[in-house]
Amino acid sequence: MKELLTPSALLSNFKDARALTRNVMEAFPEKDLFEFSIANLRPFSQMVEEFLMITNYIFTETLHEKHTPFYTEGQFPTTKTEVLALWDKVTEIIDREWKEVGDYTQSITIYQMTFSFAQWILYAIENETHHRGQGYTSLRALGIEPPFFWGRESFNS
Repeated sequence: MKELLTPSALLSNFKDARALTRNVMEAFPEKDLFEFSIANLRPFSQMVEEFLMITNYIFTETLHEKHTPFYTEGQFPTTKTEVLALWDKVTEIIDREWKEVGDYTQSITIYQMTFSFAQWILYAIENETHHRGQGYTSLRALGIEPPFFWGRESFNS
C-alpha cells in the first residue's frame, strides 16, 4: 500500500499552515498582536510563541545536536516585525532540517506524550489551526477582516 502522506506532502501541509498563520499575524495591528484578548483567549502573539516552542521541541528531539535552536523560553520578540522575521527564519530552518530527518516514523517524546515525528508534525498543524481560528475571532472582534483561510500556497503551484 502506498503512503497516504509522504514526507514531502507533510512538509507542504506544514508550510501551508505556517503561511496561513503568518497572514493572520500580519493582519493584526502591532499593539493588538501582543495585547488584545477576548473571552479569556491569550493574545495571538502568545499563541505564536507556543507554535514556535512546539516546533523547536519536535526538531530538537528528532535531530538533537544537528538542530539549530530558534526558541528560548522568555526570549520571544516584542515587536511585530521581529515576530515575522523569526517566523521566516524558522521556516528556513524547517526547510533545511526537514532533509535531515531520516525516519519520519521514529518515536519522540514531548510533554510526556510519545508519537512519531510525522504524528508530531500533524499535532503541530492541528494545534496551529485551532489557535489560528482564535486569531480570526480576535481579528473580527477588532473589526478587521481576516485573511482567507483556504489560501494555501501549495494549491497555487
